[in-house]
Amino acid sequence: MPEDFTDPDLEEAEYVTLISLGHSLTESDFELTSAPTDLWAGIEARVSTAESQSVPTVVVLSEHRNRNKKLFLAAAAVVLLVVGGAVGIKMVDSSRTGTELVASADLTVLEGPATAQAKLLRSGDSERLVVTAENMPAAPVGSHYELWLVDPQVTKPQSLGPMTGSTEVTIPASIDTAVYPVVDISLQQNGTHDHSGHSLLRGTLQ
Repeated sequence: MPEDFTDPDLEEAEYVTLISLGHSLTESDFELTSAPTDLWAGIEARVSTAESQSVPTVVVLSEHRNRNKKLFLAAAAVVLLVVGGAVGIKMVDSSRTGTELVASADLTVLEGPATAQAKLLRSGDSERLVVTAENMPAAPVGSHYELWLVDPQVTKPQSLGPMTGSTEVTIPASIDTAVYPVVDISLQQNGTHDHSGHSLLRGTLQ
């Protein structure tokens, strides 16, 4: 009988080794690769050799077998948790790095000292508008700046909310950026909901 079935200390060492193995896994360990063509043939040959050299009858104490089984299952569970966590993290990272630049615009200055650029980003089915503004002073008392998407005919501007400078906002699914490609920053009186007609910066995403 192999010594590791009778030596409790060795069993514990194997358990610790499995735990250490799980924690040592890196992102590269989860990259999918094709198995070598001779892999299964090699495994089958090794199994056949092991069977031909095995002892026909082995008496094993049930207490040690149960203990070994519990240790192995516990270690396997920990390794699976580590693997699952790493795969989950990789999936999250993939979704983040899957962001696509759809369009951009340098906004034309219509009034005031501020300048701004806009980028339309897409991640899956979600779109975000990222506006980088510079030299934007505080809005006058009783007013605020507001970010809009506007159709070229300016028939129904769509508000994306107030802003005080550089901002990033998720575009509601109800707003089609192909229909409303114009980015507009206006000066609004507090409490108003319609576009004031007082645009400070404007540009078309393309």
